[in-house]
Amino acid sequence: MILFYAEKITPRLRYSAKILLNDLLGLKISFTTDKDDYLHATLPKINYSKNPLQSGLYVQAANLLFESDIFQQEFQTGEWEGKPIIYTSGKQSQLPFDPFAATFFMLSRYEEYIPFIADEHNRFPARESLLYRMGKLHVPVVNIWAEILSEKLLEFYPGTAFNKPVYRFLNTIDIDNAYAYLGKGVMRTAGGFFKDIFSFNFRELIARSKVLMGIESDPFETFDYVLQLQERYGFETIYFALFSRTAQYDRNLSMYSPRLQRYIKGINDFCTVGIHPSYQSNSNLSVGEEELHRLEQVLNIDIIHSRQHFIKLKFPETYRNLIDLEIEHDYSMGFAAESGFRAGTCTPFRFYDLELEIETNLVVHPFPFMDGTYIYYKKMTPGEALAEMLEYLKTYRRYGGAFIPVWHNRIFSEKEAEWQGWKEVYEEIIKQATA
Repeated sequence: MILFYAEKITPRLRYSAKILLNDLLGLKISFTTDKDDYLHATLPKINYSKNPLQSGLYVQAANLLFESDIFQQEFQTGEWEGKPIIYTSGKQSQLPFDPFAATFFMLSRYEEYIPFIADEHNRFPARESLLYRMGKLHVPVVNIWAEILSEKLLEFYPGTAFNKPVYRFLNTIDIDNAYAYLGKGVMRTAGGFFKDIFSFNFRELIARSKVLMGIESDPFETFDYVLQLQERYGFETIYFALFSRTAQYDRNLSMYSPRLQRYIKGINDFCTVGIHPSYQSNSNLSVGEEELHRLEQVLNIDIIHSRQHFIKLKFPETYRNLIDLEIEHDYSMGFAAESGFRAGTCTPFRFYDLELEIETNLVVHPFPFMDGTYIYYKKMTPGEALAEMLEYLKTYRRYGGAFIPVWHNRIFSEKEAEWQGWKEVYEEIIKQATA
């Protein structure tokens, strides 16, 4: 048990303290605003205020957790013993920064409520983030701040027992397009043939013909391949299915396709299935509701896991919509164009609605990288990408949390030239993550 003193206990402060002290350090917390009770207490204790008191660990409080508006924050950044810090403190503070304000800034995604220059899909891009500008996007700063806090508490209260997050591996695969050739309908199939002929792509023409004639299986049907690995190495997989009406950026088979429905039912027999809300649903709750309810009807289960198609997150609307749809776990917290920790953490956390000033029950699961990031944005070779991926794996093993890479079923087909060599990368990550 640790006693936490502040002159006022706000929702922001309670949320941040619970994340750092309870979730990341495993300590029970008792909050107080009574200075006399604090001074006479014999428990390990933290004074979180503007002024030092006679006992306990003094952390000089920044203003952030006592504010109720949202505006451009002004704070100093720096390093302490080689570790990145923000909300640096004065000399009286027994920590060189305010870890509680810093943690809240990161996990609430405060910077995504402030006007920013969006990318072509109206997303918050990595280049707009503070961690990117600091050159620390690859660092789980929140977990590091929790570690700094634990070390300082041990100085004041030797023998304090911490219960830190444990490492686990969770395999996740997005089904943006279940089939390369099958189930496309007459018009799309004919269009594919004409495209092959007029572009003189006879290799594609032959492959398409063999699949449609039943001579070969569709290359994007990679579920059996993943299942064999799953049975060999004993890991859990969540598939996120794009289950929508066909549109410009939603190119899977229609949600009404019997072939797609059978395919996802087969996956659900062996793995968890979550919803991959469509591009068009991001700005229309009723579209997302239709997709979710249709998938639940097909599978005859309640869907509680989601990851946004194109990683389209808009705060707070996207997460409010998921809460309205009774989604309990979201796996969209990452960037499309860069690897790293969008919220500065490698461990799950609960979504805090900054406009409503409430902590919600929606659990956010960050991911460190996506196969498409390395292939399409960073243009890295499989070998180069593997080396970086393994560094992220080391980070998870050190700080705990669920290691959740993002893969796509079509990449395992190695159908396109840029996909060559990625099955080997995937298999090596599986071996290392489950070792």
